[in-house]
Amino acid sequence: MFDLPDWLTIIIIVIASLIGIWILLLIVNLIFFGFFNSVFKKHKKAMTVILYSKFENMEKLFAILKQSGIKIDDRLIKMLNEINVEDFQEPNMEQFEKSKNALSYLKDEIMFIANQNQELNTNPDFIQAKNNVLESDAIYRSNVVMYNADVLGYNYW
Repeated sequence: MFDLPDWLTIIIIVIASLIGIWILLLIVNLIFFGFFNSVFKKHKKAMTVILYSKFENMEKLFAILKQSGIKIDDRLIKMLNEINVEDFQEPNMEQFEKSKNALSYLKDEIMFIANQNQELNTNPDFIQAKNNVLESDAIYRSNVVMYNADVLGYNYW
């Protein structure tokens, strides 16, 4: 073959090493990107399921209040009926936030009504649905914390 000067061999080795390190880092970043992308999809699906479950339990709470003969403000019923569960599919949309906030507001109102009426606190169906809603809130908050931690990891890589 042909003989290269030592300085040229060193330059070629350094350039090849830099290109190799760059390719290795690119592969590692792509692997982390794929990992975090799959984790984000799982969190998104979990948020959808949690909020849908909370919505169903809110409907149960409203039905129990109606069965118990407790007057519910028409504004609250309208707000519940305006919630579209399809909004829970896309967490980055404005409608998602609007529906999620409406659920939280309705929960607070129902809890206020429940505190005013001792009969409800002895109704096992009401207690179960109320506990399900409260548990959904706790699980949702936990999921949001994990999601935010994963966003930090994603941004790091």
